[in-house]
Amino acid sequence: MSLKYQPTNAKIQAVIDVLKKEHPGSAIETLGYDFDSYDVILEHGSGIFIIGIKLSRATIQTVFKFMLYSKAISQRYSGKSVHMKLYAPSISADAKVAFPKAGGQFQKLGAARGKASAVKVSSPGSWKVACYFIKNTESTINQASVKTGVSYPWTRSVVKKLVELGAFEEKGRNVRLSNIDELFKCVAWERPINSLMGLDFKSCYQDEQEALHELYSNVEGMIPKSACTLFTAADLYLEGVASGGCIQLYADENAAQVVKSLMGEGDGVSFQIYNPDRELENEIYSIDDVQVVSMEQAILDLAGLGAMGADSAKVLAQKYSSE
Repeated sequence: MSLKYQPTNAKIQAVIDVLKKEHPGSAIETLGYDFDSYDVILEHGSGIFIIGIKLSRATIQTVFKFMLYSKAISQRYSGKSVHMKLYAPSISADAKVAFPKAGGQFQKLGAARGKASAVKVSSPGSWKVACYFIKNTESTINQASVKTGVSYPWTRSVVKKLVELGAFEEKGRNVRLSNIDELFKCVAWERPINSLMGLDFKSCYQDEQEALHELYSNVEGMIPKSACTLFTAADLYLEGVASGGCIQLYADENAAQVVKSLMGEGDGVSFQIYNPDRELENEIYSIDDVQVVSMEQAILDLAGLGAMGADSAKVLAQKYSSE
């Protein structure tokens, strides 16, 4: 990670240090800086992140500036998803409404300290907590900790972060999910799923179900085992069959090559294969003999697509909460 300008303000430097830790090896480029703000572009995988660190109150003018940045950067990085995140000690009421509508995420500067600042909502333990509150309309932190098996201090840190982001709401001892859009924006920011893309090809099969049944009649022995995710998983959970002309699944590098060999190359159904970034073997289910990730993982992955996957993630979350 390289910087054209090294900030001297401690608060700005603290944010930069977190970005370096969360996105090792990513390229970061300065957009602009003055006595009050420091704006950068961070390129990570297939995602582009516009990050603003403001030392004074963010206003509607700040939002307009980010919208101009986004338009210019979208043209510069054609084909890549662009995300906006703004750090500031406070934000005006009109800016607070406008920024999320423009696709941005606001975080209070200096709000998270200690363990809370290190919390990643998309990490396996944290996501268990998030999913607990997707499924349970209102509950306590202690109940979430007991039911998920996540330690109470970590559960508390996850809840604290999501309250700060506006995704969760606390009323006395009770906690509830108040804004699922903010939860999904956080996931898209932390874990853009397309950064895990490993292999993309068109197979010889013209029908998704035929391809999947052929694949999973031969899948034994693959380590780790492959499993459908994203829109393929959503189709299987919601409709019982895959559709859309593309099969999306997890498989490590060796397993991905086996999949490609079995499916052949042609002008048929597309395959998008993602490298797993966590242990999935105990979270694989079977739908009509087709292997699929857990519903929790599928929601996480869809949210990681940003706006492209948010609607499907919401529909799957509704099904998940009703079961």
